[in-house]
This record gives sequence, structure tokens and C-alpha cells, in this order.
Amino acid sequence: MVSLSKIASLALVPICAGLIGCTFPMRTGYDRNIGDYKPIAQASAEQENSSKKTPTQTGNHKTSAGDVKQAAAKKSIPEPPAPKTTFEEYASKWLGTPYVYGANSTKGTDCSGYVMQVYKGFFNIALPHNAHMMYKDERGKSVSRGSLREADLIFFGSFWKISHVGIYLGGDRFIHASSSRGVIISNLNEKYYKNKYQGARRFK
Repeated sequence: MVSLSKIASLALVPICAGLIGCTFPMRTGYDRNIGDYKPIAQASAEQENSSKKTPTQTGNHKTSAGDVKQAAAKKSIPEPPAPKTTFEEYASKWLGTPYVYGANSTKGTDCSGYVMQVYKGFFNIALPHNAHMMYKDERGKSVSRGSLREADLIFFGSFWKISHVGIYLGGDRFIHASSSRGVIISNLNEKYYKNKYQGARRFK
């Protein structure tokens, strides 16, 4: 018969084996290519290297700290300002607009309507829609023929009535809405305008 002490010793064998199994270090890093676990030293080194990697990965694109800095630098560079339109360029956009009495748009305009819209759009100066009233407007400073500058208003008519207005561009040229040809550029030295010239006003 088996003694009680022998039975007790045999019962302790699986318990000890279980305890040893619980405390035995588990191996990690199974490699399917070699069909076995990687050496402990290699698995530890790979784990350490992966923890040192700093780039973040989203899908197939990796973003490093350098990429972030470059993107921030590009964002901080201001775009070059758009070239400023000169007064003559702005006023000349109306060239060819037909003359329409009482109107003030690029579809049709009279002389004072054209001047009113150009001054409002470029200088933000509101002028009346009437050549004679522009001439009498107290905000305007009288300018002699020899002192004309770009954007000065020039007036035509008779001693009793101002009937036409244009905008001086320089070099004896002025832009205006002619009743027969629409918005055009003319020369102050032309006989008709030379005889009708009544003076100039500066509003800026």
C-alpha cells in the first residue's frame, strides 16, 4: 500500500509546477518568418527603438517635427499685396460707356454721373449728380489752368452756366462722358474745349 507521506509528496508536484510556471518569465516577440520567438535581447532592443521614434504616422504619411516647423514657416509668410490700381487705370475702366442723360452706370452715363461714380469709388468722396453744382461745391478748391494735377475736375460751359465736367489725367488730357461719343479721353487744347473751358476744382 502507498503510504500517506508518498501520496502527499505526489500531490505537491503539480502545485509546484504551477507555481514555477506562474513565475517563469514569458517570452515575447514571436516572428512568423522564422517560426519561433525572437531572442530576448533582440525583442528588447526593437521595443526600445520603437519607443524612441518621434514621428507620428497617419495612414501612409509620416509627419515629423521638421515637417511641422516647415508648414508653420510657410503659413507665417504673408502673401504679396495686390498691385494698387492707379487713378487713370480706375477711371479708364469706363472707356466706351455710352452717353445716357441722367444715368450713372457702366451701361450708360452722363458727364456728371460718370465723375460722381469715379470719385465715390476711388476717393470715397460723394459729389452731386450735376456739373454746375459740382463747380459751386464749397469743398472744391479753385485751381489755375497751369497748376492742374491728376484727378482735378475741369468744367466747361459759359459765364452763366456750367454744362459739362471731366477729370484731368495729366499732359493736357482729360477723361469725360461726351454726349456724342460716350466716355472718351480728349485733349484740353482742342479748339472746342479750349473755348468752353471755365475753370477747375480740386476735392482731394
